[in-house]
Amino acid sequence: MSSPGREVAGAGTGHGAAFDRLFARGRDAILAGTHHRDSPPVDGGRWGLSVVLPPDRACTARLAALTAEALAIAGPDHWPTGAPEAVHVTVRAIEAHRSSVPDGDPLVRRCASAVRRAAAACRPVRLELRGVTLTPSGVMACAHPVDSAADRFAARLGTELGADARFEADFSRDIWYATLLHFTGPLRDPATLVEWAADRRATDLGVSVAATADLLRFRFNGRQPVRVPLASAAFGTGAARRR
Repeated sequence: MSSPGREVAGAGTGHGAAFDRLFARGRDAILAGTHHRDSPPVDGGRWGLSVVLPPDRACTARLAALTAEALAIAGPDHWPTGAPEAVHVTVRAIEAHRSSVPDGDPLVRRCASAVRRAAAACRPVRLELRGVTLTPSGVMACAHPVDSAADRFAARLGTELGADARFEADFSRDIWYATLLHFTGPLRDPATLVEWAADRRATDLGVSVAATADLLRFRFNGRQPVRVPLASAAFGTGAARRR
């Protein structure tokens, strides 16, 4: 959620070039000790209401294992946002962080309806998770759309949100990823973390099939931000459930 937004990049090799640029920036920041340090969400900051794609069960397990490896090198105080209770692929952020979102919130109602309409018009999203990259703020798993479904859903969601899409109206998301680790302070072994990530630039993490799109907010649980689902909509059927 707090990692860099999607850069302008085309399919296939374009995505790879964008991840290469992120890796170079992340490597340099990590080795220089100038990497970003995250802190718990505050009202008006990051980690606000968002629409995300949840990885499927098998990919969730693989990402959790990779996250544990990275955390063991970086040090235990960083946020393991690739853990099952936190991992996600952001499609669009809706607003800045609010520590309290009341039941019946008008924005949540409107956005849940928009997610249902957008999902009903689109087929399930398949993302090939291949390799990890560094960024100045953490470690992420790189995702590559298998077909046009991911980009079509993102575009349709923006249309269905209408005026509620204003938060990212001028922000382009053109790569897909799941952040595994957010840095919160000094790194225990920067050089080894860079080497670990470099060795896994092409690791096959499988294809994740998102059968639903989720509207959620984030709550800091004392350890890290975790997902708080508000609504979930199935692709291609229009079926949705409130949770």
